[in-house]
Amino acid sequence: MTTTSPVFAEHEFRKASRSDPKKQCVEVARRDGWVEMRDDKLKGTADYVTRALRFTEAEFDAFLVAAREGRTEGLCLEIGRRDEDGVYLFRRSGWSGIELEFTEAEVVAFRDGIAKHEFDALAYAV
Repeated sequence: MTTTSPVFAEHEFRKASRSDPKKQCVEVARRDGWVEMRDDKLKGTADYVTRALRFTEAEFDAFLVAAREGRTEGLCLEIGRRDEDGVYLFRRSGWSGIELEFTEAEVVAFRDGIAKHEFDALAYAV
């Protein structure tokens, strides 16, 4: 693993197979020991690159395992929901900087991708 997060190219990101290809969703890229998460609704804007969540592979892999087991506490990624509009907020645990906003359908597709191991390191190796 390199000590600094790489700059990911747009083609390195993937979203869950349950996601509609023509609709927005959670995107995840993995390389060199790092994982980056973006909101593809932001494509074509400066925010697409700057509003990203970054994790080490070890942190993200621990999140994936815990999510499959139904655990949510103490992980690198916090997923909350705003009561007033039902929007889901993704943010790095313990850090109030960048938040990504997703609809319920986008979160359902992301969770389905987690369950199907679509964001595991092996899925990116092929």
